[in-house]
Amino acid sequence: MRAAIIIFIFITLCLISGQELCFSVFGCAGGSLMFKCLYKNQNDQHKGKYFCRDRNCKVGISSKLQNRWDYNGRFVLYDDENSRFFTVFIKNLSREDHGKYTCGNTQKWKHDVDLEVNRGMCDTLYFLLYQCMSQGFVVSFSESGCGTSVILDEYVGETISFHCEYDDKFKSHTKVFYRLKEGPVHVLNSSQSSQSSEEKIILSDSREDHFNVTIRDISADDGGVYLCGVERYGSDPSITHISFIKEIQLNVYSRNASVQVQAYSSKSVFITCKFLQEFRKKKKFIQKDSSQKIIVDEQNQWVRHDKVHMYDDSSEGLLKVFISDLTAADEGTYRCGVNIADDDLFTDVTLTVNQVDHFRASSKASAVIGESVNLTCDFPEKHGETFKHICRENEQKICESISSSEQKRFEFSVSSAGVFTAIISNVSERDAGVYWCGAETRDTHLTSVSLTNQHHLTVTMPPVVGREGDSSEIKCPYNAKHSREVKHLCKGKCFTEDAQNIIRSDESHENKTKISAKDEPKLNLFTVTLSELRAEDAGIYWCAVRDEFNLHTELMIVMKDAVTREASVGGSVSISCKFIRNHMRIFCRGDQPNICVRDGVRVSSNKRTNGRFSLTDETSAGVFTVNITDLTEEDSGKYWCAEESSGSYIFTEVHLHVIRGKILIKLMITIVFCLKIIIAIICLDCCNLRNVFLNLFTIIALSITQRQISSNFPV
Repeated sequence: MRAAIIIFIFITLCLISGQELCFSVFGCAGGSLMFKCLYKNQNDQHKGKYFCRDRNCKVGISSKLQNRWDYNGRFVLYDDENSRFFTVFIKNLSREDHGKYTCGNTQKWKHDVDLEVNRGMCDTLYFLLYQCMSQGFVVSFSESGCGTSVILDEYVGETISFHCEYDDKFKSHTKVFYRLKEGPVHVLNSSQSSQSSEEKIILSDSREDHFNVTIRDISADDGGVYLCGVERYGSDPSITHISFIKEIQLNVYSRNASVQVQAYSSKSVFITCKFLQEFRKKKKFIQKDSSQKIIVDEQNQWVRHDKVHMYDDSSEGLLKVFISDLTAADEGTYRCGVNIADDDLFTDVTLTVNQVDHFRASSKASAVIGESVNLTCDFPEKHGETFKHICRENEQKICESISSSEQKRFEFSVSSAGVFTAIISNVSERDAGVYWCGAETRDTHLTSVSLTNQHHLTVTMPPVVGREGDSSEIKCPYNAKHSREVKHLCKGKCFTEDAQNIIRSDESHENKTKISAKDEPKLNLFTVTLSELRAEDAGIYWCAVRDEFNLHTELMIVMKDAVTREASVGGSVSISCKFIRNHMRIFCRGDQPNICVRDGVRVSSNKRTNGRFSLTDETSAGVFTVNITDLTEEDSGKYWCAEESSGSYIFTEVHLHVIRGKILIKLMITIVFCLKIIIAIICLDCCNLRNVFLNLFTIIALSITQRQISSNFPV
């Protein structure tokens, strides 16, 4: 009943609208759509046409151009001043495109447009909407055979054939074949055109569920994107509406090609040769200059021959070649090919090894789980049009590309002066390893990566801060493959001579009253709780599974007794802190101790003077003192006295309050003192008068002082 009401309302609105076009278009996710928006009058050729979803046209396109295509992302518009319409083309439709739009002229007229994406329609509605075609048009197809995309590969000079599926209701409709080019589309053929076997592009319609397309004598220029579509007419045969139901990416290869590759001495190069899918099961080979061919006998695994590693990827039709520790002797022409019955298909790779001395040396970086880390990379400008690249070494020290599922966490900064930054976000324990970055060059026949910088990345867990006498948890994440293994927590690196075993996941906790542990395989998490913390518990703790997985964290201890100091603006203050171990002393500022020692260090045993801050030791008393001069109100805040030994920290919390009031108190005391001296000198013979004045000034000074104290320290 509801569907019937909707149909009735829609038809009524179409018929009532008069000159207002009843305008609906239908598409499907992944497909494209092209339609024409009719002028109200033949003379409505004013500039300023649009197809928009809202008044601001945030979704859609607005253009003042005529006789050429205007682009806005996936939306394209062409206004032909000699016609009674303008054309709109929408690429890569998605479900989010579903909704109401408006097309028209910015000055005089507009038409409402309903765009339906992936909405099925019954035959009754299909028929009823057809009645509106005298005022508008309907472009419709179901989801069957719609929105598909394929990649086809072929060699120059060959012929390729493929078919495009369509829905049953389009058996009698004209089928079209377009190419995405500047324009943005260019019609190549139609099922209504006469077909000759001598033509380059032939379209034949089975009139059942698909039509066939054949492209003869393919050239390199034929590579690109093509669209299969279904054409629909309104009451005016000159007005056509096209739904594109299939996209074809055609890659054209030369049988034998030559490519230049630039690489660098002592670095590595990764070359990926592309072959047609029909040859993916054929044996591949590498041949340097005129030497003997190196046949890759195994597929889908790395095979090594001296310095050259090869991987025949049968699923993708690729031959991957990795050459490390490059020297001048590695220069030459490498033939990357496939064995076939008649002759070899190959790409000649001319490798040049450049001597460089300005690239950054191998570096070490550390990242905390959950945070980000930046890796600095050289980006040689001599490569021309290149892409930034980062890869990770596998167990065979071959640098392989980051998996597609992880790539979203890897970003690149804008390069400047031959340098860019690779940013790894939301770091996890599995990110530890050796990374290389460099420049990637893409060619029709191959992709090459010239590696420039090596980074050793270690991953640590966030530091754990515990207070003396309280409890703290150390959480150890682990890989799912270790869920059935025994987990260890050690103070010091596990399985080394200096390591102190704290607890194992398979041992009883009864004899360790201050330690408890819990292993949660579903969460891949081993948690250890340490109770009644003491200063000596501070240190570096390691989580481990056998000797192949080690992850460490810092346990920082904050002592119970805090230090509080008050001082006046312009004055100075001395802050004394006890230390337990005769090692590095640090005085820093920050809300959290772990951030304080990283970003807020003011003075330390290594840097005893820093502007207004200075540090002195009293080793025999087990105390170090920090002096701060020329205090300002901004110096108020939280500070930390810290002692560090081999990466373990013990903290004492310090609160400093700097106020203005005391400077006035000192001023009044000074004034009273000066007045006493003056009166004493003037009135040496008038003792009584002298006493009167002294008492009077004392009362005034005490009154002012009391007010100042009350304003600074209200009850």
